[in-house]
Amino acid sequence: MEELVSETPADQVEDATSRLIQSRLRRLFDAQDEDRPPYGEAEVARELTARGHKITDAGIRNLLRAPRINPKASTLRALASFFEVPVGYLLGEDEPEPASREARVLARSFERLTPRSRRDLARIINNFLDLEEAAEAARGRGAEPTQPGA
Repeated sequence: MEELVSETPADQVEDATSRLIQSRLRRLFDAQDEDRPPYGEAEVARELTARGHKITDAGIRNLLRAPRINPKASTLRALASFFEVPVGYLLGEDEPEPASREARVLARSFERLTPRSRRDLARIINNFLDLEEAAEAARGRGAEPTQPGA
């Protein structure tokens, strides 16, 4: 006689958690910047391994595609660190704001610049901030702000 196997509430929670983690990981792998292609499994595995968390591309693939996953806390921490999101995001506790996603993309790009390019970019950003503050102050006085180069 065949025994019917029914899922317990704990199994259902585990399935839901697996789907949530996978959904959040897929969103991160898709990349937020239109200038960047989606992250590859091998690319993320190499980067995590270089940062001290040994994982293979097959391990990453399993996290993204297996019917049920149960990743180690250290793996979730390593992935969250790589994608610059709180660990809670992977568990459904936090939802990063769009602006913070843009900031993460910019931060990753910034890290690849030479020190001199970083300093130059910081000066450019400060100039833009000064222009925006001046424009805001002009609007507050009821004046029309002038556009640079106009």
